Amino acid sequence: MSSISDILRFKNNLEKTATIVANPQKHQKVSIHYMNTMLKPFISTFIDNYVAKFENVQVNISCHEFESIVRRVRSQEIDAGFIAINNINDESIKNLDFTPVCDSKLVLFCAPNNPLNALNRPISLTDLKKQKFSLFNDKFHDEIFERLQFQCGPLSLVLRVDDAWAMNQAIINLNTVCFGRIVQGNLSSNTDFSKLKIIDIGHVFDDDFKLGWLTNPNYMISEKAQELLRDITAEVKKDAQ
Repeated sequence: MSSISDILRFKNNLEKTATIVANPQKHQKVSIHYMNTMLKPFISTFIDNYVAKFENVQVNISCHEFESIVRRVRSQEIDAGFIAINNINDESIKNLDFTPVCDSKLVLFCAPNNPLNALNRPISLTDLKKQKFSLFNDKFHDEIFERLQFQCGPLSLVLRVDDAWAMNQAIINLNTVCFGRIVQGNLSSNTDFSKLKIIDIGHVFDDDFKLGWLTNPNYMISEKAQELLRDITAEVKKDAQ
């Protein structure tokens, strides 16, 4: 039996669709949430195609943690979320649609002068234990950090943040290290992020992730929203190669 909230959401979807059909020139709202640092392809796609395609679209884009995106997609508060996940069968996204866009490796980012760059061998747990860490607000980074502390003992955590510029400042000026996905680093709105050094950790942790769209099969996405998602997908795929 449907709950009152489900009925209200269905009613709102019908009203939204009816409004668009009745007046397609009226500004349509598209709400997208994404996980850390990847703002560049979302904004550049919208701006580059604004005159040709999206003059009647109001886009709301913001950065959120994995759990927040899943919750808002499930409750139909947003049109779509762009997430990174290392198990597409994760119970947390059950009954939602995940559409992969690209693969990416989880790595360790550090400053060019960090001693890790001088190693002529794979990084070890002992090496990691000596580092100071900064973390993006990311469920999967938290899980890896906790696993690492279980193996190594207490570690120095200096900063938690969502912003790529702030993370870059901490890595360069405080000589911290952070977990990150290569594609997200490449597509960061902070161009200096690409200048950081990358340390492979695939022999220590599961480093395989898929990035893609999370949507709710019970939520009707407008044609303009679908078009924007397709254009962003093409931009991400182009830059991720």
